[in-house]
Amino acid sequence: MKLFSFLTEFNSQILGINYRNQELMRKLNPKKARRLADSKLFTKKILRKNKIAIPEIYRIIRNEAEIDSIDWETFPKSFVIKPNRGAQGKGIKVFYGRKKKQLAWIAADGQVYTPAQIIKHLNDILLGRFSLGHKRDIAFIEERIQNHPVLKPYSYKGIPDIRIIIYKGIPLMGMLRLPTKKAGGTANLHAGGISVGIDMASGITTTAIHLRGFDLIGDRYEIIETTLEKPFLQLRGIQIPYWKKILELAVRVQKLTDLGYLAIDVAIDRNKGPVVLELNARPGLGIQMANQAGLLERINRVKGMKVKTVTKAIKLSQALFGGEIEEEVEQLTGRQIIGIIETIKIFPNPNVKKKKRKPKPEKIKAKIDTGALYSSLDYKLALRLGYNFLEQYREVTQKGFKDHEEAVRFWKTMKDLFPPEDRPEQLAYFSLVKSSNGFSVRPTIKVKIELGEETKEVLFTIADRSSLNYATIIGRRDLKGFLIDPTKTFGLPNKFSKTTE
Repeated sequence: MKLFSFLTEFNSQILGINYRNQELMRKLNPKKARRLADSKLFTKKILRKNKIAIPEIYRIIRNEAEIDSIDWETFPKSFVIKPNRGAQGKGIKVFYGRKKKQLAWIAADGQVYTPAQIIKHLNDILLGRFSLGHKRDIAFIEERIQNHPVLKPYSYKGIPDIRIIIYKGIPLMGMLRLPTKKAGGTANLHAGGISVGIDMASGITTTAIHLRGFDLIGDRYEIIETTLEKPFLQLRGIQIPYWKKILELAVRVQKLTDLGYLAIDVAIDRNKGPVVLELNARPGLGIQMANQAGLLERINRVKGMKVKTVTKAIKLSQALFGGEIEEEVEQLTGRQIIGIIETIKIFPNPNVKKKKRKPKPEKIKAKIDTGALYSSLDYKLALRLGYNFLEQYREVTQKGFKDHEEAVRFWKTMKDLFPPEDRPEQLAYFSLVKSSNGFSVRPTIKVKIELGEETKEVLFTIADRSSLNYATIIGRRDLKGFLIDPTKTFGLPNKFSKTTE
């Protein structure tokens, strides 16, 4: 029922096969470029030339004579056999090791293959049994990817991969494909593998599906929560390793082709990291089911947009097509997710008397620092916001103390010199603060800020932060109600850059 409701609600947003063929493949993917993607060997040649990581090719087999020349005694213990122009994962055989004391190899489905059986499979590839249009093909043998430890528990013997759909240089959608026993250790969805949607912003998995069967309408998918084999691991919430690097790799690869719409399949090797497996100029449409979102709607959102750099393409993708996981966490916990660097709006002193140029709210990047108890604000920024009364305290609060008892005595003196009845309304108190340089006494003021979707009053200690990267930090005392995602960051700002409203 859940899947049916998705189809009904998002029917106008789903990319169909006719639109894909007529509007995307025909108009955006020239024949010459499609031929590049259709040939795995040609693709690998281009990628290797441009220093894109790919699995190593052990041997290319173009005819029967080259099969006869194979020395099986020195053949690798583990390897993968692929057809050059195969489709939907057909013809791919993964071998995990050699049978002890036998001239035989163990495939992902557990079957033991003798040289004669491997030769038969290679001949089937040459005859075009698995190729597009069943035309004569080339077989090649390449290294087997070593499973990354994060993804290995979710995979039945085979190699999982990540598919990224790219439209005119912008990543639209991603999914994790997992091998299953039903699929014989392959990750292909039509063979019985599992596909799991990925939140584009965070690289965390969302909805998982697998092929339930066929009927008169077409393929029927079922939403699942766990792997199909023991120990039945939860599929939602997996953090894809190297997520940003995978997106960067996908955008770079797309720029090497003349394909405006394609899928890029990436595997994560335990030692090498992300490696490109192949390109697909005719990507399937099941990825929409896994993401519970329509590709057509995403295409329409980026139509006409031009991005000149890889970084901008990724930021645009993450901003437009991410956040589902964050929204779910916020709904469950009642807490908003923020990054380690956030743009905040900081409001001026409300008690400033009207002047010709009254201070305005400023937007500035703040460091979210859970290692600090107190929030801190730069002295000059505070003056700019109209807290001019701080000038009278600056000289006496510039002192630093190595000795804690001496600092406490000075703190008590400040309290006596400036009792509450003689302080400005916005000055809350004087704080004794410990830092890497020792101890200091700082005036602490009440300032209204807007952080995320929340407007709140924060107590800032005032300090000279001119030598630091950020004019303000938000300490853990003011972070109640928030969850911190350390992967969310926007880099260093220009020194104390600001915008006003």
